[in-house]
Amino acid sequence: EKFVGDGGGLVSVHATDNAFGDWPGFNEMIGVGGWGGRGDGFGPKIHWFEGGMKLLQTPGSATHPAKHDFEVVTRAPEHPVMKGLPASWLHAHDEIYSRLRGPAQNVTILATASADPEKIARGTGNNEPMLMDIRYGKGRVFHTTLGHCNKDDDLSVKALNCVGFIVTLQRGTEWAATGTVTQSIPSDFPGSDVVSVR
Repeated sequence: EKFVGDGGGLVSVHATDNAFGDWPGFNEMIGVGGWGGRGDGFGPKIHWFEGGMKLLQTPGSATHPAKHDFEVVTRAPEHPVMKGLPASWLHAHDEIYSRLRGPAQNVTILATASADPEKIARGTGNNEPMLMDIRYGKGRVFHTTLGHCNKDDDLSVKALNCVGFIVTLQRGTEWAATGTVTQSIPSDFPGSDVVSVR
């Protein structure tokens, strides 16, 4: 807490936000999380609606639909992590973490994804946060819910090898550490109609 509060950086990747449900400082740093005791009374859920982020005090705990390719939509195009990225891009074979809860303070949603419940089991139909900027004291936190990997699923490594995941993680890490992003966007970054995997 002191390190980040004094101006350090922190990066939270995928299931990192399942940990330390009983540590208030960690939950403030990551903004929202899932599982680990984060039920209805844990804090609001955050979603993106037209016009911006909304905090919802509605029932329901964290879930995710089955892994699949899905569209990631940029919501903060001028943020250093997102600047120059496409308005939307396809991410490879991953989970859309949904109904995350927490203190949800000082959070900027950078990108979202949605799963249509008519087409995908356990889809919420909501624009769920995939990439976030959280300010904690003088520090910066980059939180990506992307990046599921399972040793029993050969396809799951696709999420980690997706160029969109690699690039946003690198840019988010640089931003968390320095407050700026100097990395360019590679030519193989995915588009809105094609996944790009290395």
